[in-house]
Amino acid sequence: MAVVALVAGGLSLPAARGRAAPSAPSQSQSSALSPLHVVRGASARIEDSQGRQILLRGVNTNQLGDYYQADPASPSTVPLTEDDFAQMAAVGFDSVRLIVHWSLLEPRRGEFDQAYLNRVRQAVGWAAHHGLYVVLDMHQDAWGKYIATPPGQACPPGLQPAIGWDGAPQWATITDGMTTCREQLRELSPAVGQAFANFWIDRDGIQTELVRTWATLARAFAADPAVAGYDLLNEPHPGYTPGVTDITFLGRYYAAAIDAIRAAERSVRHGFAHVAFVEPMDTWSAVPIGVSPAPGFSADPQVAFAPHLYAGSITADRSLGVDLFTIPGEFDEAQREADRYQTTFWSGEWGWFGDPNADAAKVAQYAAEEDAHRVGGAWWQWKQACGDPHSIGTPGGHPPTQTDSLVRLACPSDTPVGIAAPFQRVLGRAYPRAAPGVLLSLESDPTTGTLRLTGDTDHKGVLDIWVPASGTQPVVGGDNISDVRVIQVDGGYRVTAKAAGSYGLELTH
Repeated sequence: MAVVALVAGGLSLPAARGRAAPSAPSQSQSSALSPLHVVRGASARIEDSQGRQILLRGVNTNQLGDYYQADPASPSTVPLTEDDFAQMAAVGFDSVRLIVHWSLLEPRRGEFDQAYLNRVRQAVGWAAHHGLYVVLDMHQDAWGKYIATPPGQACPPGLQPAIGWDGAPQWATITDGMTTCREQLRELSPAVGQAFANFWIDRDGIQTELVRTWATLARAFAADPAVAGYDLLNEPHPGYTPGVTDITFLGRYYAAAIDAIRAAERSVRHGFAHVAFVEPMDTWSAVPIGVSPAPGFSADPQVAFAPHLYAGSITADRSLGVDLFTIPGEFDEAQREADRYQTTFWSGEWGWFGDPNADAAKVAQYAAEEDAHRVGGAWWQWKQACGDPHSIGTPGGHPPTQTDSLVRLACPSDTPVGIAAPFQRVLGRAYPRAAPGVLLSLESDPTTGTLRLTGDTDHKGVLDIWVPASGTQPVVGGDNISDVRVIQVDGGYRVTAKAAGSYGLELTH
């Protein structure tokens, strides 16, 4: 195994025997983004146009969202700027799950807001400039911001007032007069259940309108390689037909949305099929077992399974103080579900929200499973405003002293405090941004900085690795790799090498 020392600054870089010395570092990104697609079958994965496996390790941002504002003095989001994407890239992320809301895309029935669509375009452009893929997520929680208990309204016995959340426009919120009061969880509101029940049966054509909205959004990004794909509906709720909804109604909606997206992509010159990320029912986040559409709901090959992996964090067992759902068990369940579709999986949300020092071991365990399964995901979330419903929670509630987002904000000023060191260390660990062919194994130790991987490819391709900055010199060695180069970027390094056949790489620093 040949070894090459990779160092920054003006120091010399010794050449490995039989190959050229690595190039001197530079301050530029190493490569442009290229269209992604799903490779199905036994080695299912997401791949770029160069035939390289892409993991999509990133973070959610809801800063273009339309959330209920429970406190008039506290905005529910903070502004999104290009600097947010620069900071994400400096952590080591290669992607962002960008939340968009139907209520802003189609605020009036049949009228699409071009100004909002332009804001989404701007955000995608910023992300691309900093080397980040974007998953556009049609987000909702508890149906929408227009389901909130009016001030002073008495609730039926056993129920309590509810704040509004996010998602659907007012014209698509059909509750048939059901009470907005809820049980313990935001989704356990008769009004929320009825709104979803009406959506699943396409009452007044509201589901058809969301499908049209997807066509409008997809047409705007049909030829954009920075858009990895589309998350078709965040945490869909079964309404009043659990079982039937996930087996039948959910698949029908996904199939209709995918068909509309593909037609929109074909209508644009150089348009191509983006990945469709499909989620199981929202009950997965509480009890992670299969509640997904039956296989065959769509013949489209560009589908990836996208559960939210919260075991050990906010699953239902945690409220009982027990660990019924383990992190390895949830990953295995996600793999089983993905295998049913002959596809891969990607965790659209995961995260921990308490004391970072206390949660560090769980986050590291999650990261180890993520590496072992050779998949990616998006931490929830980048910046959570003090006035976000996640921060306030109940009518009359007040912001905490600090939000529990990745970049924590001091309240009530929404002033960034920074990323907790235990989270930064794990989320910013070394990993392959792109690996030729298929990854066969991956281990990354955020404590020691060691990265080991193996892969197999039938063509020579460029291996692209993120390495966080440290006080020691990175050292890389491997089998069937050549032309090792290092590029210094904000927050760390991009290490590239040509790989061929069955290859392996080990990196330490």
